[in-house]
Amino acid sequence: MSAYQRKTPLKSDCAIEKALHVISGKWKPAILNELLKRNTRLKDIQKGLPEASKRALTQQLKEMIDDGLIQKKDFNEFPKRTEYSITDLGTKLSSVFEELSKFGNTL
Repeated sequence: MSAYQRKTPLKSDCAIEKALHVISGKWKPAILNELLKRNTRLKDIQKGLPEASKRALTQQLKEMIDDGLIQKKDFNEFPKRTEYSITDLGTKLSSVFEELSKFGNTL
């Protein structure tokens, strides 16, 4: 199964569409919410989202790395350790997620 390919181009004049494009995905909001709290490893993300497959999570993490929202750091130790963290660009989503949370709590 290959990654989703958008059939129509993003509208360059619609900032909301561009923003939603980088944060939409089945697991991206949950992953970003966790990374806004603390740096974490894939296995910890998997524990918090047991219904998500490892493949789906790694694909969504890769997309967010490519979009500049998060970064991946490999540690030179044994056993291998990889940690994900939010970037400065990703941190700008903090207030957006707070407002979405408030809105969600009213539903």
